[in-house]
Amino acid sequence: MDEVKAITELAKQVFLKDGYHVPTVFAKGTNRKAAIQLAKFGATASERELDMLNTGTWLACKHHVGDLELIVFVSEGWMSTNMNVLPSQDPKHSEVLQIASLDVRTQEEQFTCFEVKRDPKGTVTDLKELTFPKGVEAKGRLLPAFLKGYQIVSPVHN
Repeated sequence: MDEVKAITELAKQVFLKDGYHVPTVFAKGTNRKAAIQLAKFGATASERELDMLNTGTWLACKHHVGDLELIVFVSEGWMSTNMNVLPSQDPKHSEVLQIASLDVRTQEEQFTCFEVKRDPKGTVTDLKELTFPKGVEAKGRLLPAFLKGYQIVSPVHN
């Protein structure tokens, strides 16, 4: 998936330059590609899932890209090793840049995560790639929700 690598490099460059990354969905279809920045992104997991469903529906209605082949989602967030509390509420949380992808044909999901390093003034100084233990699979609900939203509408445009 060279496209995922290219999107990852672009996301890292944007984050290092700007200090943040707007949640963005990149979609590749049989007809064309599209990138969608999410102006609002839910505060809870269920709200984020609904936002992704709606974004997939919107893409199918307004910018039908053909049959979806690849979905990549870039966002920033918090990560914690404490399983008893939400990462955002853990005082020892880490800020991360996350890139999730879904190969629609194979249903293979990949997840890459970079810990954000900032200097005392808050300027991003480095992005350190995190590695996950063997056997940990990348399975989320956001990319399947986007795909479902797209598929609900896409037959209308075929």
